[in-house]
Amino acid sequence: MMTIYGLESQGEEVDAAVFSEKLKKVISALKKLDSFYNTRGQHKFMIADLEFSSASVWLREKAMKPKVVRQSPAVKFAQIGYAASSGGAYLVENAADEFALDAYVSLSKGSGKSFSYGIIEAPDVATVRLDRLLEKRVRGIIDDASSAAEKAPPRYFKGTAIETYDGTMKLVDLRGLFPEAKLILSAGGKEISCIVPAKDVDMLRNSLGRRALVTGRAQHDGRSMLPERIDVTHIRTVAASGNVISLQGAFVGAKADPMREIG
Repeated sequence: MMTIYGLESQGEEVDAAVFSEKLKKVISALKKLDSFYNTRGQHKFMIADLEFSSASVWLREKAMKPKVVRQSPAVKFAQIGYAASSGGAYLVENAADEFALDAYVSLSKGSGKSFSYGIIEAPDVATVRLDRLLEKRVRGIIDDASSAAEKAPPRYFKGTAIETYDGTMKLVDLRGLFPEAKLILSAGGKEISCIVPAKDVDMLRNSLGRRALVTGRAQHDGRSMLPERIDVTHIRTVAASGNVISLQGAFVGAKADPMREIG
């Protein structure tokens, strides 16, 4: 349940825009937690009760798929809120924690100005008060997590390396000195931003929509196996039959030593 209490200066009435904004934020957070803990999300969140002349709403989790529910998103959301509000140390462990904490910042924001305070309740979980103290505590948790992430050693390679990727080039912007394209990888379909010097724009045009081997200086930030960007030096198109024979010598002339040039 979410309840929002109005300001005394407004006769304790609740601004409808404030209430709808907070409700939307709760539902968005629940959907994200549902997708995180339960494959592709398994619930819709239905209004079970909306009290007359109040700003309280009960939401019910309605299972939409016949699959095992690993975690109730509503209970988990309330648990994260209570843990963050307790004032003790809080370790941000995954994206679900990040989603929920961001939501609690938004839910608490404006307390004492656009509304008095609010509460979040869930079965078997202590009530969470939405107020300026919670906002302050959650912002502190987020700041600490960001600092810890910056100090942690990179999980993957960090630096610049000469690499080749297999995929299909899609145009983004041909203007200026450094036209941009997106490389859609053949394996997995992930996208990588590619920058091509203006002098090589014809090479880019000839490869658009075709399978190609794209070589260049790959910029890695250490947070993913894939680079953030490739500064392209060469594009070699590949026949579309999709087998090893179709490479037709595309790797001829490639360097035998794959050592990365760390920059």
